[in-house]
Amino acid sequence: MIMRSRRLVRTAIAAGAALFVLTACSSGGSGDGGGDGGGSGEAIPLAYTATLSGDFASYGLEMREGIDLAIEEINADGGVLDRELTIEAMDDEGKPANGPVIAQQFCDNAEIPAVLGFSFSSVALSGLPIYTQCGLPIVASAVTSPELSGASEIFFRTVFTDAYQGAEAAGFIAENRGVKKVAVLYQQDDYGKGVADSFSEAIEEAGATVTSSQAYQLGTVNFGSIVDTALKDEPDAVFIGGFYTEAGKIVTQIRDSGSDVQIFASDGSASPLFLELAGENAEGVEVYSAFSASDPEEEAAAFVSAFQEMHGKDPSSWAALAYDATYVVAEAIEKAGSTERAAVAEAIGQTEDFAGVSGTISFDEDGNRVGELTFQRVEDGEFVVITE
Repeated sequence: MIMRSRRLVRTAIAAGAALFVLTACSSGGSGDGGGDGGGSGEAIPLAYTATLSGDFASYGLEMREGIDLAIEEINADGGVLDRELTIEAMDDEGKPANGPVIAQQFCDNAEIPAVLGFSFSSVALSGLPIYTQCGLPIVASAVTSPELSGASEIFFRTVFTDAYQGAEAAGFIAENRGVKKVAVLYQQDDYGKGVADSFSEAIEEAGATVTSSQAYQLGTVNFGSIVDTALKDEPDAVFIGGFYTEAGKIVTQIRDSGSDVQIFASDGSASPLFLELAGENAEGVEVYSAFSASDPEEEAAAFVSAFQEMHGKDPSSWAALAYDATYVVAEAIEKAGSTERAAVAEAIGQTEDFAGVSGTISFDEDGNRVGELTFQRVEDGEFVVITE
């Protein structure tokens, strides 16, 4: 059993966004132990790929911070199979075309027993056939597309699917906020549409009316006409399914219009950068995610303390999900008694009631996480868990 000691080595972690290999922890090289396990003393390299540069690098960089902390703790406790863990990271630049290229490079490295990361579902989907062919298991932390459900026996994720998140958000809003009319805004991609479709279907089943549903492009700056259309039917609430970059602008422009309508947003807005972008306009906005830094549970609080000590700030949900994914993989390798990919994949699939910092983690037959979302409200510039 891999234990979370919360002891930190306090080494400096080099920041980088190069396309090729980045090493998270100093240890003795990759060696030739991968694939046959056991106690050789050579490091076990875990692969990590995400969007680490460009406008949407924050999710990938935040996941990396969580991984770095987990590996520091695991190595400080003696590693896995008496070997240290390292990270080999590649920047997919958010481009689906890079997915197969990176997948092949990771597959070709026989020392790698598992892959972490992924910022965009489209990138994960493009590389998944290659990972499946070489049997290299994945535990992803930020990709939510329903298309990934059951897509491969080697694919798992610590984040919840769009379908689950949208339905849960609708249920929470309908039951606890008395919303009868809601305007839906969503970014025009698999993530935004997936969340919006699931939310809209569930909120209507709960007896509410979707007064309007509008898509917008990533990178949009002026949401004037979209906001006007959303507000003209006088909805009780606005739901935003999208990333913090656009959600922050939408919230600001809604408030600038003079409206005090309730605003709810998906997990893509559960980022400290949303608070920075929206400023005081973020007050009262409610979001959901798998984790909140204000969660009083013992596991979460200990993680927040350790993360603050290492990185000098609160962890995001993405950092927590990647941290948990790293521990899931480490425990699977330990359970398998080997770095052989098939054995590790089987052990990951058997994960049940794992006590993660983002809550209890189990995987269903499609590799999807089973668990519960955390609902949060922005109060005094911080995300606070909603308990009422």
